[in-house]
Amino acid sequence: MSYLNTKQALISHLLSNLPTGVTVDDIAFENLPINPSGKDLWLAAYFIPALSETTGKTSASNYEQRGIFQISVYVPLAGDNFDNDQLTAIDELQQAFNYGGKLLYNTQEVEILNNTVNSAVNAEAWYKRDISIEYLTFTTR
Repeated sequence: MSYLNTKQALISHLLSNLPTGVTVDDIAFENLPINPSGKDLWLAAYFIPALSETTGKTSASNYEQRGIFQISVYVPLAGDNFDNDQLTAIDELQQAFNYGGKLLYNTQEVEILNNTVNSAVNAEAWYKRDISIEYLTFTTR
């Protein structure tokens, strides 16, 4: 079981499928913040493990991991384009992390179960929405 490989599969997929106009310099990762001042759109990515258990009682059983990969999408509060750029980026991210998608990093396969978007909130000078991507992995013991 590898949290590292699961996280890297999700982050690698994000980096290979960035929304239009977004670069790696526009993404805040856990323990690696960015200075978003002057940006028209930026992202923050969070790896949130939720469940880890065995699928059986024998040594031949697998481990099952479930969790959420959350991507927060920020645009300036009261910006000229309202939240249109934000929703465009979310649409692109939802396509990249679509239901049933399978990601691979080293030997770790990660399956995308679904993704949901919450309602927007004001976060200081930013207007923020989160896309929560539910994932599932199985690993041999």
